[in-house]
Formats: sequence, C-alpha cells, structure tokens
Amino acid sequence: MKQPFERAHRLGLNAVPVYYSGGERIATFRRLPEPAGSPEDWVASASALPAAILEAGADPMTGITRLDDGTRLRDVVGADPDGWLGGELAASLRDGEVGVLVKLLDAGERLPVHCHPNRAAARELFGSRFGKTEGWLVLSSAPDAVVWLGCDEEVGHGELLELIARQDIDAMLALLNRVDVRVGDVLYVPAGTPHAIGEGVFVAELQEPTSYSILAEYRSLGLDEEQATSGLGWERAIGCFDLRACDSDDLVHRPSLVDEAPGGRLERLFPDVADEYFRAFRLRVASEYTCTLVGYRVIVATGGSAVLDWASGAPSVTVREGETWLAPYALGALRATGSAELLLAMPPPLLSM
Repeated sequence: MKQPFERAHRLGLNAVPVYYSGGERIATFRRLPEPAGSPEDWVASASALPAAILEAGADPMTGITRLDDGTRLRDVVGADPDGWLGGELAASLRDGEVGVLVKLLDAGERLPVHCHPNRAAARELFGSRFGKTEGWLVLSSAPDAVVWLGCDEEVGHGELLELIARQDIDAMLALLNRVDVRVGDVLYVPAGTPHAIGEGVFVAELQEPTSYSILAEYRSLGLDEEQATSGLGWERAIGCFDLRACDSDDLVHRPSLVDEAPGGRLERLFPDVADEYFRAFRLRVASEYTCTLVGYRVIVATGGSAVLDWASGAPSVTVREGETWLAPYALGALRATGSAELLLAMPPPLLSM
C-alpha cells in the first residue's frame, strides 16, 4: 500500500474564519457550487489558528489541511518527514512542520493597516521560531485596485502611536506607498512592513507559517487594544512596525527567468532574500516541459490544464485551473504536458534560525 508521500494530493477548500469579508473570488476561482464561506483558503496548511483567535468551542486544529482520506497534513508529515520534505529540510523542522503556508486571499473589503513581527520579535514576544514575512501573486483584481505597502518617508513610532490612539485611518494610509496592482503582479512584504490590501484584490500568498498580526487600525472592526496587539499592549507591540522609508519599486518584484525551452518556461517570482522564508516559481507550459525542482511543492493551477508525471513513477494527475495540489519531495521531478500556468510554492531549502 502506497504511503501518503508517494502520490500527489488534490486539495479541497480549507476555509478559515477571519475578521474581514470576502470569498466570492475564491469560489469563482475554484468553481465551487456555493460560497467559499471565508476570504481565506489555507492551502496545504500544517498550521492551526492560534487559540486566542478561535471562537469558544471551535476545533483547536482549525486551519490544518485534511487530505482526501481525512488525515491531517501535519500528522502525515510528522510520521514521514523525509518522504514529504527531504532529509535536509526535515532535519531543521519538527512536529509535522512544513516551513511555509500558502493562502488564497480575497479582500472583499480593504484590509486594515497592520504589520507582522519578524523572527526576532516573534521569538521574543511569542516564543515562536517563525515571524511572518509574506509575498503575493495577484490572481485577479478589480479596476483601480490598490495596496498600501511600506512607508513613503521614515516615520517615528511615537507618531504612529498618536495616529493609532486617534484611529486616524486616513493619516495612516497617507504614510504608506499606494501601489496600483493588476493580474500577475508580484509583491514582496518583509515582516514588519506596514501594509493594507485594497478591496477587490485576490492573491495567492506565501508566508511563514504563523498568524501573528499587529493591527494599527482596529476599532472599525469591532476589536479592542488587546486583540489588536495580540495581547502585547501597544508599548511592546509598536516595535514590530518597521517604519523606515522604502521605495515601492523594491517591493513590487519583477520575476526572473530560470529556464526556457520550446515546451515551457519557468520563472522565479520573489527576490533572493525571500529564500530564507519561502520560494515561488511560475511554470508556463506550452506543450511539454520537465521541471527539475524537487521538494515539497504546493501547486496552484492559475490557468489551463496539464497532466503531471513524476520521476518516481507515482500515478500521473491532471491539474486544471482553480485546483490546488500537493506534491511531496519523494515524487521527484515533474513533467507537465498540456497548456497551463502553474504556481509552484515551496518552503526554504533549509530552515536556518
């Protein structure tokens, strides 16, 4: 009998409850017969929502992906980490961790101004090995869609605290770079960077596998200071914001070519510095293309369809636009035949912390 790491897995919707509205674009993308029920679909997730966020009586494993046989991803990875992740990466992780979280995120309204702690802050404040650096690939967007990303000019923490106390949202947004976005754009968001995603933006998001957020904007969401600061209070939480000036051109990233052949093209989406946190590649298949990237791969089919065959001899699968798949390390290289565009999301090659 084949082990779970010896085949590819098609993943269903994993709708996770959050504080903002959305989800229609997830349902459309996935071709669901009914609403998604949440603006966030956690794809191939070995991470659970923090207990502090869960409603009373909710499943403490909320957020963790279940495979088609009902088993939890974290459990099967923990049972065979080498087969899922490869020995080197497996040795640097523990307890079923996979080192990355992929989401489909549909902003049905503008998200609040917020940031996420970097690894040093997450270790000090939350006892976590992971912070929350993230990156976005825009899958669809409303006309005139925008995001706000990083400070246009350097800001003092005291100045931001004054705006937070007044909940002066217009002034907060005015501090940030306003970036127009369209389908195919790639944005890199280092931990600490203040940001807000505008209404009508639908992204595939790669991130470190945590849910720590510090919300500068929170009263309009019906939240209090305790919830906005993840229980830290503003005196401690404000230091999570990186308020140095940054050029938005450094955050909107131009993909780089990895390989091109008559049958396909492979692009690297994020800058080299992101490799410490995650890796992402866009595979455009024109007829037949062999991709030699080997590792734990989350596959999001963003267009067309293709048959995937594996170097290991595992059963081939057909992937179609709107589907999400998980390919363990043990499957080896893949050969794609058809006409498709695929996002290949991967953890870092080695977790160095």
